[in-house]
Amino acid sequence: MQLDPDNSKVTDLYKLMIGMVVPRPIAWISTIDREGRHNLAPFSFFNAFSVAPPILGVGIGARRGQGGVVIKKDTLNNIEARGEFVVNIVSLPLAEKMNYTAGEFAPQTSEFEAAGLTAIEGTRVAAPRVEEAPVSMECVLHQTVPLGNSNLVLGKVVFIHIKDEILDEGRISIERLKPVGRLAGDSYCKVEAGAVFELLRPEI
Repeated sequence: MQLDPDNSKVTDLYKLMIGMVVPRPIAWISTIDREGRHNLAPFSFFNAFSVAPPILGVGIGARRGQGGVVIKKDTLNNIEARGEFVVNIVSLPLAEKMNYTAGEFAPQTSEFEAAGLTAIEGTRVAAPRVEEAPVSMECVLHQTVPLGNSNLVLGKVVFIHIKDEILDEGRISIERLKPVGRLAGDSYCKVEAGAVFELLRPEI
């Protein structure tokens, strides 16, 4: 197969990209709107891009309204309005609740309440974090980069919460973290014992 993205349907290109770029970590983003209402939604176009300063990047696409009108997602609206958000890491025990929060809830509905999760105050930001999450990173908006109908949101990490039980001598244990990765369609992946291997960097 050979493909020219400029001459391809967006839906076809999307299906291929989410199958090629795998596994993808999941940013479970919690925000707060102008009225103080909580929002929680997962995004898998996500990664870390810098350590000094600590910068996370999340691609947030738009959704289609009636008549094909492009509508910004609540998460992006809230980030732009308040200038802050929290990235919570999804562990295996939280996978089903994370997936539930991917639903198209009305802006006035709290996904925390709908999914039976606990919203706890941030330390440096007003946006709540997921108390049950093994890791939560409080962020302030660094930059928003428009990308067609999507936006790349860059956030500077200003405070980090890590549960002690996932630490092993000061480092995060993948086996204890049990992170969930995103694949294509309805598929996800998990890290299990025996699935991790090491490769030493060559000395050249």
